[in-house]
Amino acid sequence: MTAPGLEKQTFSSTQTPIRVLFCCDPGYFQHLAAALFSLVENNQAHSLEIHLITSRRDAELEQRLSATIEDFKNAQLKIHGFEWGQDARWHTSHHITRDTYLRLFAAEVLPETLDKILYLDADLLVLGDLGPLWEIDLSEYTLAAAREPFQSTRLEALGLPSNAPYVNAGVLLLNLARWRSTEALKRLSDYIEQEGDRLEFHDQDAINAVLKGEIKVIDYRWNVPARLWRLPRGEVTLDPEAVKRAMRSPAILHYTTMRKPWLFVMPTPHKGLYWRYLHRTPWKGAAPVDRRWSNLCERVVNYAFYIFRVNYTWDRVLRRTTIGRILVRTEVLIRGAAPRH
Repeated sequence: MTAPGLEKQTFSSTQTPIRVLFCCDPGYFQHLAAALFSLVENNQAHSLEIHLITSRRDAELEQRLSATIEDFKNAQLKIHGFEWGQDARWHTSHHITRDTYLRLFAAEVLPETLDKILYLDADLLVLGDLGPLWEIDLSEYTLAAAREPFQSTRLEALGLPSNAPYVNAGVLLLNLARWRSTEALKRLSDYIEQEGDRLEFHDQDAINAVLKGEIKVIDYRWNVPARLWRLPRGEVTLDPEAVKRAMRSPAILHYTTMRKPWLFVMPTPHKGLYWRYLHRTPWKGAAPVDRRWSNLCERVVNYAFYIFRVNYTWDRVLRRTTIGRILVRTEVLIRGAAPRH
C-alpha cells in the first residue's frame, strides 16, 4: 500500500468546512503532526477546520503544529485548553492516559455553533478523501463509527447482546447537537465512574455500552487497523471479505494497540508510512525515542515473533513465562547491587 496523492484538486473558500477534532497532550504532538500532514495532504479539495483539545499547553510545540500545515491554504488549526477537575479519577492503564477521555468533552469545549465534528485519534494516518465520511447522515444517531474487525469478548462483559456491534472509538463522526440534547457526557461519565477499572478499553467500552442503539456503523475502510496486514496465526476477523475490501482501499490507517510505528522495538505494518509523513513536518529529524543498544534484544525478539506470526512480544515474554520472570528478577537483583551515584 502506498500513500495516495489527490491530483487536480480545486479548493473554494466558500465551501462548508470538514471539521476535524484531535485530542492529546504535547507528549503526543509529534505523532499528531504526522496525522495532521496526512489529513491535509490527502484532502486538498476541502476546506478543513481542525480543532485540538489539550489538557496541557505548550506554546513552542503548538507553533510547530501550526507550522505543519501552514503551506496548505485550505486548513486552519484551532487549539482549545482543557482543565481536569480534581474528582475525575477515571481508569487508565499501560499507554492509555486520562487524556483518552478528552473526546467525550467535545460538545462542552467546542463552540455551541458546531453541531457535527469528525474525531480522529492522533495515532493514525488519513490516506483518502474524507468527503464521503463527512456527508454521512447522522440525524438519527449520536455518532458513527466502524466496528472492531476482531471478535470482541467485550460484548458479554458489557452486558451487550452477542450480535451487537462493538465499534472502535479511534474514528468517531459525532453529532454534537444530539450529544448535548441527550446529555451523553453525563451518561458516559456516570457509567465510567460506576464501572471503574472493569472498563478494559476505557471510554471505548463506555461508548459501546452507554450509546448502544445510537451508533451508526460505517465501512471498515474508515478505520483500518495496521495490524491487519500481519495477523498472528489463528487470529481471524469477523467479516473477512469486507475487511479485505477495506484493506485494498483504506481511507484511514490506524496504528492500534501498543505496537506504535515510532517505537524502535516494535514491528508494525506500514511503519515506514508514518515516518514518510513525519519527515514532511517540523519533526522531520526525529528518531525513535527507544533506539539504543540496550533495547536491541527486545527488538530482535519482537521482530522474530512478528516474522513467524506469533502473538507475543518481549513484554509478554517477561510477564507470562517462567524464563521471563527469571530475567526480570535477575535484572532487579543486578540493579539492586549496583552502586548508587
